[in-house]
Amino acid sequence: MDAFRGTVRSRSATSGGDVVQLSALDGAERLRQPAQLPRPEGALAKTLIDGTASPVWAVDHLLRGAGIHTAPPPRTGCVLYASMHGGVGAGIGYLDAMTGDATFYQKENVPFESALEGGLTPTTATYIPAVLPVNRNTSGLWLEFWANTSDNFLFSDQVIRIDTEWLSNNVFHYLTLEVNWVSGKVTCWSGRNKDYTSNQNLQWTHTALTTRGTWHIGWWVTWSSTGVPTVAPVMTGPDNIPVYFGNAVLSTTPAGAGALNTVTLSVQNMRVEGFQVSQLTAKPNTVATVTQSGTWKRTAALDLPILPMRSLPRVSGTAWDVITEIARATLATAEFDQDGFFRWRNHSRWATTPTTPNVTVQSLRELSSLTVTEEIDACRNAVNVKWENWERVAASYIDTTRETLTTGVAIAAGATITRTIAIDEDQYDPRTPKTAYSADTGSPNRVVIRSGSAGTSATVAGAVEVGVRRAGGAVSLTLRNRSTSTVYYHGVALLTYYMPDTSKPVPSIYATTDSASQGYYGVQTYDHDAKGWVQSRSSAATLGAALLAAGANPPPLLQSVEVLADPRIELGDVVRVVDATGAALDTLAWVIGNRLSGSSGAVKQTLTLRGTKANGVPTNTGLTPDPPTRPGAPDPT
Repeated sequence: MDAFRGTVRSRSATSGGDVVQLSALDGAERLRQPAQLPRPEGALAKTLIDGTASPVWAVDHLLRGAGIHTAPPPRTGCVLYASMHGGVGAGIGYLDAMTGDATFYQKENVPFESALEGGLTPTTATYIPAVLPVNRNTSGLWLEFWANTSDNFLFSDQVIRIDTEWLSNNVFHYLTLEVNWVSGKVTCWSGRNKDYTSNQNLQWTHTALTTRGTWHIGWWVTWSSTGVPTVAPVMTGPDNIPVYFGNAVLSTTPAGAGALNTVTLSVQNMRVEGFQVSQLTAKPNTVATVTQSGTWKRTAALDLPILPMRSLPRVSGTAWDVITEIARATLATAEFDQDGFFRWRNHSRWATTPTTPNVTVQSLRELSSLTVTEEIDACRNAVNVKWENWERVAASYIDTTRETLTTGVAIAAGATITRTIAIDEDQYDPRTPKTAYSADTGSPNRVVIRSGSAGTSATVAGAVEVGVRRAGGAVSLTLRNRSTSTVYYHGVALLTYYMPDTSKPVPSIYATTDSASQGYYGVQTYDHDAKGWVQSRSSAATLGAALLAAGANPPPLLQSVEVLADPRIELGDVVRVVDATGAALDTLAWVIGNRLSGSSGAVKQTLTLRGTKANGVPTNTGLTPDPPTRPGAPDPT
């Protein structure tokens, strides 16, 4: 059985000996890159509610950046990716607005890790892609998501709809894609009416949609040189066999030259995860290219997302540093097991008293030494949780970062240029800017492309794909010319919101006490700082209750528990400790610390264990407690 998986950091050997010593780190070594978390300024809009993200969402995002996946990863060419693992926020792209309940997530009957469950009133999220594809190019768009239809207790419609909004010739064109699992209908609409049902539509019937289970839905969208969209859905059901539908050509209302503006996902009465939009050179035509089957491996498992958030804090340090901070702030645990898999467990793992152990260690064989302690310092019966109140937060000020050029920078046909623009690290991420249709270079959130280098040249739209990527104090603006003529970049205005002093989060305290425990132990205070990872009173109350339940009546602590090395023992396991000698114990305990070390060819494992329940309250049986002051002592002068 594997005892360790990780990265060798050093090795040494002494002349004349036959021993090589290795120094290694576990899978956490893969998370030593600088931490990057998206902070879309849309999180400050009044249209957003709790559900943008959560601590689990942040951990999932950091893992993905290190190649540790819980669901199919972003494809090459991905312009929008939303995992739905504890938040509707986008890991690639920007969350712009949302409606409905985005705080309800499930772990059972989901495609991979966890999934957002839309209610009977649809949950919607509107995104701005990180790159805005134009509708005059030879590539296609692949829009996809994973869904599960197993639970439909009210037998109502189960619908997922994607609304794409294109800015073409300075007017909006709408392309809408919908799947209804109850009716078995697959429909697309195209036109200029914001009410998509008033636009031209084509429909397919797929009776297999009524089969309950996990589905992968893909939509292949291409545009002609005259602005006519062609749509081809691909449905992969529980049998993992893709079904390719014929092309739907929606020619009634062609779209002018332009680019994608927003993408809206609407989820009704079902579960969804792994939503992404990618720009590909060819339509996926095998199960591997359609669903990414066999191209990735799930190497992490996360608990049910809890503690919904509206915005992510600004972070620093490595990804592992941030994951550790989140774990401490939310009372969770993070570890790599002996198989190399990452596991994240919420505080709820300690809520139920176990009755059976994972492993037994006893003094007759495995147990070498242990120290048992019970301390009043471990008692916590007056808990204060520091949290941030986001109820009043709403951005009402706009900050614009500009780059204006007197002479334009040429972008040859098919070429890409990159501009780096400094931005305050405290600012939120800017949206991807639209291409201007007029000479007004001061318009917010616009990039100006002209036909010539002179500032008086005509503006050009629908030729350049604009992309934005934030890294610390810099924004990388990429401009890819998809036309057959040279165009010129003349400047950009990047729009971000920020919070005025009257609208910033309010530092708050949630306090909870246990009067019975205070009667036995006195007031034992514990202050817990959630460091911005708790943003609602209900979440603070959840942590406060967990801390109070764990500390009001402190269980015994078993320290320096030295055992024969056993790779089966992992953090969070329940161990039965049987000591027939000094401590005379036979008890269950949780593993809260686990360290392996080697010396002179021997491997030693040292555990820190926490009792699964308290031994009871002090009773002073057979004792007459002394009063706080000596009887008969004179009054102090």
